[in-house]
Amino acid sequence: MGAFDTMSKAYLKDPHHFADAVNFLLFNGDDIVHPSELRELDPTEIALTYGNDANEPVQKIRDIAKMWTGMYDDNAVYLILGIENQSKIHYAIAVKNMVYDALNYAKQVIEAKKSRRGESETSEEFLSGFHKEDKLIPVITLVIYFGSEEWDGPKSLYDMFDIKNQRILKYVSDYKVNLIEPYSISPEDFTKFKTELGKVMEYIKYSKDKVKINQLVHDDAQFWKIHKESFDLINQATNSRLKPILDEGGNVNMCMAIDEMKKDSEIVGVVKFLMNEMHLSLDEAIGKAAQSFAKTKEYVEQLVKEAA
Repeated sequence: MGAFDTMSKAYLKDPHHFADAVNFLLFNGDDIVHPSELRELDPTEIALTYGNDANEPVQKIRDIAKMWTGMYDDNAVYLILGIENQSKIHYAIAVKNMVYDALNYAKQVIEAKKSRRGESETSEEFLSGFHKEDKLIPVITLVIYFGSEEWDGPKSLYDMFDIKNQRILKYVSDYKVNLIEPYSISPEDFTKFKTELGKVMEYIKYSKDKVKINQLVHDDAQFWKIHKESFDLINQATNSRLKPILDEGGNVNMCMAIDEMKKDSEIVGVVKFLMNEMHLSLDEAIGKAAQSFAKTKEYVEQLVKEAA
């Protein structure tokens, strides 16, 4: 498992971030799903999917899975919610998620059958492993894409077909991708997030535009005091080399981090100039740059090594 996978899973596993993502996509940012209403589920989807004679289990592991038990429109709601984090565009994500969800439904059928063990049942109920009055819990999978580019992959199963004939497609069940991507979020919609997940998405959206991102973090006070975990995820997702400058509470000022990165780039630029134009050795150039910027030689040496 890579650093991004580990970090993004830990970040979205937090019930506040998880609920924020669900509320943003499903409820237009309304405070419907509360963190306290979420229960952690085993992300492993495993089921015997071929009827009563099945003996070959199928197993897949989601990134994150939780059960939501709450109220919506004065009715009790039970949902199984999954999140898949993507640092790259996945061109078969519709099929991948469909398999996850189908396995969960198959598992629910098996659990319903187990719960009725010993009870009398009709031949149809025995064959189905499911009784007429049994109900399934809906499964919804969200995909959170942590890239700045537009998601150019399929957003539904239909998008993966070459055939477009509607007379045929009306007999083929579609399967949509519930996608959150920074590129498509409008500036005003970032306010619908209630946690720093919104700041992470917003930073990623503009990360390739140096002028815009510089203006963003200097004008938005929320970036002046961001949690270290959000800062680390931004760094990982955008492949940045920002250095955390922590305050007493352990938060990071993104303005200072970006200003420090600019200064570090300037130092490396001076070292290269001294070597290429003044014909100094690497050691001499590092020493002069360190003296000019009031940094230690070790600090400048590390910058040069990272920039190589």
